[in-house]
Amino acid sequence: MHNESMNAVLRVIPTVIVAHIAATACAIAGPGPTPSPGFLKYWTSGLAEISGYAVTTERYGELRRAQAVMVFVYEELDDRTRIKVESRRTPPERRVPVLKLNHVLKFNTGIYDYSLMTSVFAGITGPGVTRPFEPRKISFSSQEWCGNVYQHLIPGEGGLRSEIRSYFESEGNTEYTLPYPAGSMVYEDELPILLRELDGEWLKAGEAREVQLVPSLWSVRKRHVPMAFTKATIKKEGKEKRTLAGRDWEAWKWTVRKEGAVAAYYIETAHPHKLLAWDDGRGEKGGLIKSLRSAYWEKHGNKDEPLRKELGLTYGVGD
Repeated sequence: MHNESMNAVLRVIPTVIVAHIAATACAIAGPGPTPSPGFLKYWTSGLAEISGYAVTTERYGELRRAQAVMVFVYEELDDRTRIKVESRRTPPERRVPVLKLNHVLKFNTGIYDYSLMTSVFAGITGPGVTRPFEPRKISFSSQEWCGNVYQHLIPGEGGLRSEIRSYFESEGNTEYTLPYPAGSMVYEDELPILLRELDGEWLKAGEAREVQLVPSLWSVRKRHVPMAFTKATIKKEGKEKRTLAGRDWEAWKWTVRKEGAVAAYYIETAHPHKLLAWDDGRGEKGGLIKSLRSAYWEKHGNKDEPLRKELGLTYGVGD
């Protein structure tokens, strides 16, 4: 009986979420995105989308074999604290429905290893969300044998607020605000969400858009340059055939021209428009191994380890 009751509750949750999002959108004054029923049905189903990628990345002037995981999942964020909502203590008017991307990258540099994670909280609707999937927070952490670093960006009134907590003396605990530029602003870290066009077209085939690009937090860190907006042109080039993960795909090719480099992203044309591959134009390339939908937070037993192998992930897999 307990299992039957729990299953009944889980079946109701997506309906409650959809109703809450609709109410949130209606309650907010002014223009803002309204998510479609099809989008909400798919992404508030109680399942996350998990994709494993084989990656080549550059560090210390050499190319490294790497593995990446991208986890896309629905959550809610408290607009005041920018922290995940997990109880009824956060009133409805402060709740921001988001599509969260956790982008994990792991690789070795000689004897020691790097573990990186970038989290993008892309607003679906609600306070502060003026366009589809507008990030309300981006955070980044890096762990390697010398020490660890954490940084987050939070858009607020007047600019992007950055906070850094670092093991390294040259950085220490640093806080600053980057004033907004004139024109349209896009975050490089949000591109795996934005370019998927999960709820309608962002650009038409052949169309290009000039933007002020917020560089990815990892790219700024590994190049040891200050955070600054850069002019970029994003273009939806057209359809191409790609062979990945043992099968043929039809993909939209997107290019991002910035700072003398041209990055390319390949997005599945069919629903759910998965990110199939990318080339950042600076040495990093990634290609899809496997994608699945799962309530992964429930898959934490030793018996669930074969799912890691299914995603092509070899790090941390026992015999």
